[in-house]
Amino acid sequence: MMKKLAVGVVACLGACGAYAQSSVTLYGRIASGLDVVTNVATPNGQSKPVFRFGSNQRGISWWGMTGKEDLGGGLHAVFKLESMFSAGTGQVATPNTLFDRFAYVGLEDDRYGSLWVGRAMSLTDETGWLLDPIGEVSTGIANFAKGRAWGSRTNTVTYNSPTWGGLSFRLQNGFGNVAGNFRSARQLSASAAYSLGNFNAYGVYEEIRDANGKFSGLFSASREYMAGATYQLNAVKLFGGYQALVSSGQDTVADSLNPTASTRSQQEWLGAQYQVDPALMLQAAWFHGNVNHGGGSGNLGVLGASYALSKRTVLYATFGAMFNGRNSNFPVETNDALPLPGHNQQGGFLGMMHYF
Repeated sequence: MMKKLAVGVVACLGACGAYAQSSVTLYGRIASGLDVVTNVATPNGQSKPVFRFGSNQRGISWWGMTGKEDLGGGLHAVFKLESMFSAGTGQVATPNTLFDRFAYVGLEDDRYGSLWVGRAMSLTDETGWLLDPIGEVSTGIANFAKGRAWGSRTNTVTYNSPTWGGLSFRLQNGFGNVAGNFRSARQLSASAAYSLGNFNAYGVYEEIRDANGKFSGLFSASREYMAGATYQLNAVKLFGGYQALVSSGQDTVADSLNPTASTRSQQEWLGAQYQVDPALMLQAAWFHGNVNHGGGSGNLGVLGASYALSKRTVLYATFGAMFNGRNSNFPVETNDALPLPGHNQQGGFLGMMHYF
């Protein structure tokens, strides 16, 4: 029986190999640690600290697979499937969704770029990661935008250009799939990047519409603009950027993220990364944000460090302090453990991330 089973497995592998992609890679990362946040608002109107297990503060854990088939003449067929999960519970990050980061198939050409069809990460998310001195963790560039740039976009067609003389661009359109209303739940974005020696500049525009095709939610259905630059000065990398969110004045409605029905949010930031040696990197940044119509303002200071035990295993620590204005309750970790209005908040997380 064992011999028959072995022969069957070998035959199956041989048959499957005849139809396999030219290359298929399974990969992922997992992050776990500890997290503490002060001055968390409680239901009785008090403020208490929280000390807890940290799964996603440094970045969500994920696993995925990607493949490429050589079609000849510099043309390749490509695919990517990628799913997020929480290391603390082992649960998927998005209920009832298997591949919530990437699920696309496409074509890639050495001369003309690539075209993906399917779910893909937003251009705002990927541009934000390039411009955030802290690495787009839960304490950083996303705080004052309340995570507006984060995440993937569904039903998309994405074009990625090659690089010409240091310049490249990307285009993305997400279909709402509603009969008779092309603008319903539609997403449209474009980004560009330019590199010249140690200098890099980035810009991105994205619009997300609600079910009625309108810009009704400052942090959910709105226009987003982001621009910034980095400069590598020996072991120090300098960062600077600007971000604005704009919704329609006549269509904006109050919601849990925007109780004042504000129509504009903006932030500016400066920061740096210092590569002390091949293993140790230090980070520092200062962010300022302001929301109109009484939405409040605040300042966020962040310090971070990471130490590579190997090419695949990294220890990390990040500490932040949020200084809120009188009407503001921005948290030190994006959209989580909010303080009372006008109260400052501090927090930090540390742990380990492993790539495979």
